[in-house]
Amino acid sequence: MTFIGLCLSVLVSSAHALTLPSTSCTKAGDKRCTIDSANLGKIGSGLPFDLGGYTRIGSGFVDPAENAVYVPVEQGSQEDRQGAIYKVDLATGNRTIISGYDGEEWHGNGVDYIDSNGAKSTAYDLGRVEVVRPGPSGSLLALVDKGLSHRTEIIRIDRKTGDRTLVWASKVFDDSAREGPTSIRTIEAQRFNVSSATLCEGGQGQRMVGLKPSETFETDGKNIYLFMPNQPSGSGIGLISVPLTGGKCTWVSQYWPDGTSTAGSGPTINTLSPLVFASALTEGKFFAATGPNPGGNILFSVDLATGQRATVSALSENNPARRKGEGDSPLGFRHRMGLIDDTLLTLGVDSNDDAFDPVAVDIHNGERLALEARSGTLKIGADQFINVVAGIPGTVKFVIYFKGALHIYDAETGDSYVLSQ
Repeated sequence: MTFIGLCLSVLVSSAHALTLPSTSCTKAGDKRCTIDSANLGKIGSGLPFDLGGYTRIGSGFVDPAENAVYVPVEQGSQEDRQGAIYKVDLATGNRTIISGYDGEEWHGNGVDYIDSNGAKSTAYDLGRVEVVRPGPSGSLLALVDKGLSHRTEIIRIDRKTGDRTLVWASKVFDDSAREGPTSIRTIEAQRFNVSSATLCEGGQGQRMVGLKPSETFETDGKNIYLFMPNQPSGSGIGLISVPLTGGKCTWVSQYWPDGTSTAGSGPTINTLSPLVFASALTEGKFFAATGPNPGGNILFSVDLATGQRATVSALSENNPARRKGEGDSPLGFRHRMGLIDDTLLTLGVDSNDDAFDPVAVDIHNGERLALEARSGTLKIGADQFINVVAGIPGTVKFVIYFKGALHIYDAETGDSYVLSQ
């Protein structure tokens, strides 16, 4: 696998020529080549990502028509309401908040209701937003997950107004005011087709509802796809689909830790509850990475039409017979992933303050290729919050979140620089 071949193929197929800063950090002198707190808010205009608290950026996407990347920005603690979707111009790094709460100002509106105490409240904030994807009719779709005891929500966002409505939730709203037109449960059942009757079901020999998905999702414009990691225990592992119009889940592929399969077929992940933080959707398949498993980190796929499961890539150091794909480097699973054409960029298992360990994976043959940052801002290392945010179509470059800023990483040259801070 070579990035030269990848570059040629994506440039031919790209419908929009994207514009990025003309920065090279092979030579000193450009402020984009240094991570410096003095540059906060000065590389690109608009409110910075890092507002002094807990900041993390998850998985986003590039919109070639707008020459922009959309990113989910978590700026508060796990259970608060602070978080937003930013649009970042790829040419300038300028930042625009599309929707959410930045700690002082709301952008767009949620849905009002009357809570169990008779007080007015508003649903569908973006606190702990993890993923954003393009939705139907120019909308955005975002996954919000405030933790294991809270429900997961897929929220639809109007790009022009920032207004937020509900597409799907993993359980009914946790509010005791259950009746009446102003009750949030009534609103969700009547407006969004989300109620106890439409919750996802699993379980062997018993009905289990309100299943908790992993912190990632994908969409094909008609359905959303979520990976279910057997939470609660006994509910099953696999992929579900939910219509974007709302409604009941369908298992695309489902199996249990003992190997029993009730939807789809193919290999299973030998663990009770797979950890899945990174996914991508291409060629009619849902790709996701998981680890740390007994056989090492694994990239797997699920065919959306048949539910067929496949192990795409695995180093499998302790059992070479199960190895998939060439290459001596383990793929990463904790720090999201970015897709360009048929290549996924992950960050290796040892991403820490001492090393930036990008590993590219070919989705067709499973080959793993260890890369590096030869120059620029990513050469200094990594941290626990580093993430691959998105691949940039028509290039061999990826958007990376690191130390409160978005960076551009060129997988062919190894150069890197700050896009927006």
